[in-house]
Amino acid sequence: MTVVEPAHWEAHFASGRGFRPVDAQEADLLAEAVRPGPGTRALDVGCGLGGYAAALARLGCRTWAVDRAASAVAAVRDRYTDLEPSLTVGLLDFNDGAAVSARLPRASFDLVTMRLVVAFLPDLPAVAARVRGLLSPGGAWVVTTPLTGRLPAGRTGIGLAPDDVAALTDGWPRGHWYDLQGGLRCFVLSDAGPVPGRT
Repeated sequence: MTVVEPAHWEAHFASGRGFRPVDAQEADLLAEAVRPGPGTRALDVGCGLGGYAAALARLGCRTWAVDRAASAVAAVRDRYTDLEPSLTVGLLDFNDGAAVSARLPRASFDLVTMRLVVAFLPDLPAVAARVRGLLSPGGAWVVTTPLTGRLPAGRTGIGLAPDDVAALTDGWPRGHWYDLQGGLRCFVLSDAGPVPGRT
């Protein structure tokens, strides 16, 4: 787990730099894993430049994308005007529990996604509790992350160690995972039942 100052993310996204782009295979595997359909309400946390949020919108989700960096939010607004109103974006730091509670109604999302984000959220049990509060019954939490065992020694801070994976998955009655090219693992966690809005 790594703590990164907000100024770093502001400068990173303001320069137009993102991270690994979402390719067709990743979007297809996501669609297969959660089968979103028209009316599925999705929240993409730590949206960065918006590639994953855009993929969700293109799969038919009504997607709300949030990031703590104003430069990322501005970039998503500029890049994806064609996806409005299916994709909306706002400024929100998911580490701030009070802000999350104030801005996002409980049980209001069928799907919460975090792609290349959780390694930078220092309190995974608190994050998981926030996600549980935001999910509607039968909703799913999709987490895409590197694992430390697959990373070079100098890059392990961007991935999850086995203890982190245990904290992430603890208390979810249903779940599975699949691997993506490039060493990423995608966890799909749910309380019970199908994701609302599935076709």
